Amino acid sequence: MKYVFLGFIFLVTILTSLIKLHFEFYHFLYPIVLIILLWRIEIHGKTKSNRKKFAIGMIILNISILLIPDSYVYKVLNKDTYFWSEKKLEISHFKGAPQNNNQLMAVVFPSMVGKISRVHNYPGAIMFTSDSNTKSWISSDFLNESKSNQKALRQLLLHEKRHLDVTEVYLRKAIDSIDNLFFPSYENKFQILSHFFHMSDSINNVFDLETKHGIDTEYNKKWDNYVDSELMQ
Repeated sequence: MKYVFLGFIFLVTILTSLIKLHFEFYHFLYPIVLIILLWRIEIHGKTKSNRKKFAIGMIILNISILLIPDSYVYKVLNKDTYFWSEKKLEISHFKGAPQNNNQLMAVVFPSMVGKISRVHNYPGAIMFTSDSNTKSWISSDFLNESKSNQKALRQLLLHEKRHLDVTEVYLRKAIDSIDNLFFPSYENKFQILSHFFHMSDSINNVFDLETKHGIDTEYNKKWDNYVDSELMQ
């Protein structure tokens, strides 16, 4: 019967690891319960050495499942996605077809991507600021002109990065709001994330209007100070 128990634990461990990959129905208590069962029945009790070795292996596997961050798993599974970081944007970030526009020299598409837990797990959601960089573009006319004006290019790249920074600021506010709720439902969390995403979208529009798409030096400095202070919190 003990071998049947170990076989059952093995199957449940594999199932737990698969559920963790999808996150939505994963809970950190799943591997903890399996670790406790293995310890109490196989390690703590008088079992044969080969069964005990297998049980130790299962415990190590469940500890790994427990300790590997859900955010890390999501990023590995979506390695082709751009995730926000403090690094500056480079021209190589913009992979969309360049478009010539009398008003816009470049465009990014800030978004919030990730997964929301449906089982009151902690964290309640793993979300990231992202950009559809396969669609983001820089005007081909501007790229040609920027060869002789590197300062203008740096300013443009910084301005587009600020759009992503603004979205990151409001994503953090959304996550903080979710963390402050007591057992929020999936719908609660989705509504909060949606609310803050729409806020970030509106603020990004204000950012463009006030800075004249990054041209106004005075307002650029104002927004730099605001965004930097928010990201430091």
